[in-house]
Amino acid sequence: MSKLNQKFRVEINEEEFLNSYTTIDYLYRLKEYAINTFEWLNLPSTVDARYIELQLFEQGRICFFKDKLIGYLALPVNEEGTQNVYDEFRNKRIYANNGFHRNRNLTNSVVIYNNFLRIPTYTTVNLYAIRLARVMRTIDINVEAQKTPILITCPENQKLALENVYKKYKGNSPVIYTDSEFNLDSIKVLKTDAPFVADKLTDYKHDLWNEVMTFLGVNNANQDKRERLVADEVGANDEQIEQARYNMLDARKEACRKINEMFGLNIDVKFRNDKVQKAYEQYKVYEMFPELKPEAGEEIEEAINNE
Repeated sequence: MSKLNQKFRVEINEEEFLNSYTTIDYLYRLKEYAINTFEWLNLPSTVDARYIELQLFEQGRICFFKDKLIGYLALPVNEEGTQNVYDEFRNKRIYANNGFHRNRNLTNSVVIYNNFLRIPTYTTVNLYAIRLARVMRTIDINVEAQKTPILITCPENQKLALENVYKKYKGNSPVIYTDSEFNLDSIKVLKTDAPFVADKLTDYKHDLWNEVMTFLGVNNANQDKRERLVADEVGANDEQIEQARYNMLDARKEACRKINEMFGLNIDVKFRNDKVQKAYEQYKVYEMFPELKPEAGEEIEEAINNE
């Protein structure tokens, strides 16, 4: 293999590495947001809260049960067998990566779901990680292209003279002298100017980031943007964020209720962010007593002032 081909192969591998690594980096960053949204309370010492959230993120479900030897556990599950009238599978095949496995059913185990669709967060987050990485790498390429090298072709016998001319040009010489044999007609110059679009791509990247933050239930609209939005747009964005938060939390709370009824425990789950948890509790009060809910305009104005 020639040195040129070796160099080309190294460059291709480097680009592939950067493409893949940027995607993985975004995926990990978004995953960190997702698995740290909720805080589990009063879990038995044998149950790992971090593992619960990891499985809900990646698989969309995890099964809580009691083992005779170990005690209470929450582990990955495959739901099998026939279904009841609510499409719940009667049989649960519970397993761990070390070979541990148990069989349970609807009467002695509870499946904790990530949301009411019972699907993982990973699918959507991975799509956004790919899109964000693609935009970021495009920005990298556009910034790199701003170096705008100048390609010059000339006869070999004029190469040294041309290099000396360019040095004087780069050195801001007001006058550049050449001999009478210097043939300008034999020189061809190609400028590789590229338009600068990194700023527009960065705006697009921020829009993508805000979209996935909304999906994860994380506040994302900055103050400048909120001031440009009309009240209806602010309210719609806030409603989407709240719906994403409450959908995931309500699914977890439903599992807590079933676990507590089945095993006589007092497990609970809440938002890790106290401000968000307080808003959720207020939301639940308004669900029970709609007459207490403030007018939409007052609610939006208060939300903007609290940002």
